[in-house]
Amino acid sequence: MENENPKIEWLQRAKKDCLKFTFKETLTEQNAIIAIQKWEKAFASKPEEKIIIIWDCSKMSGYSTKSRILWQNALKEMKEQIDIIWLISQSSLIKMGASVMGLFTSLKIKTVSKESEIKFT
Repeated sequence: MENENPKIEWLQRAKKDCLKFTFKETLTEQNAIIAIQKWEKAFASKPEEKIIIIWDCSKMSGYSTKSRILWQNALKEMKEQIDIIWLISQSSLIKMGASVMGLFTSLKIKTVSKESEIKFT
């Protein structure tokens, strides 16, 4: 679907499975609900794997409070399957929100300005 926000796709980087979320503009509560359902299905398809997540927020302008809470809860629920989260953004607001989520979920979230800076080791 063209209007997906975020667009969710599997990528292979350095022989590792990555689930990439590409966000546009503002993440609404409804967008978050739909995306989390797709995220859960994607993780269920690889139940034994630790997965690298990429959040491409370079075109994201913000998010609603409810969407952040939903996203944070989803992170807690799927935490065991998450290897690391890479956040692509130059926005201080988005970086701050991700760092708060990292604190609440005790997940490792690393921030870069562009995808080419991600280190897949």
